[in-house]
Amino acid sequence: MIIGRGLVATAFAQDWLHDQTTVLVAAGVSNSAESDPAAFLREEALLDDVLASPAARLIAYFGSCAVGNSAERQTPYLQHKARMEVKVLADPRGRVFRLPQVVGEGGNPHTLTNFLRTRIESGEPFDVWARAERNLIDIQDVATLGTHVLRHATDFPRLMSLADIHSTNMLDIVHAMERVLERQGTYRILDQGVSFPIDTEDCERAAKASGVRLGDGYLNALLQKYYGGHTGKAAS
Repeated sequence: MIIGRGLVATAFAQDWLHDQTTVLVAAGVSNSAESDPAAFLREEALLDDVLASPAARLIAYFGSCAVGNSAERQTPYLQHKARMEVKVLADPRGRVFRLPQVVGEGGNPHTLTNFLRTRIESGEPFDVWARAERNLIDIQDVATLGTHVLRHATDFPRLMSLADIHSTNMLDIVHAMERVLERQGTYRILDQGVSFPIDTEDCERAAKASGVRLGDGYLNALLQKYYGGHTGKAAS
């Protein structure tokens, strides 16, 4: 069973939509800039309902890799995500998949890759934090990796990240997007930001077992897939 209608829910639907004993909670607060307590309470209430159901034998919640980065500013969104992780893991049926920046067709126009595409194509100026890093992963790979882990649940920890092996400096991400779009952006480089380390040891095991190729060349191939050819595809 899948709760949600967005990018993550759609990607997992083929394998899990009609499974009545596994519940994937892919709904709730998706905007990392959210600060409205009511939005957080709605997601918590939804999660409480799922955890109260005796029918589910396995419950998966999608969190954020930023929760695991102590250098990240602890926004209301990240504080909320951290609380939800604790709630899910307190139930022996629960497990948490932490996600980085997920890229796919459709979705939120304000996400990182869509923001970069729009600004570079329009020529509108923007700032790049030279010391910041981000980690991007294809939503299709998230579904492949997550499905493998759920089907081999005893082989993996209940809390793990589904992410590329390496996070990438923001300036390098901008340059990669420029190459894909064949355009140069207008931006100011600021000496700000923090690194974004992610423990991907378990994800690498899942990737090897499921045939997902992470690491060298992954970012360029990902951006080319969704933004190459000036097709106008949106990604999230």
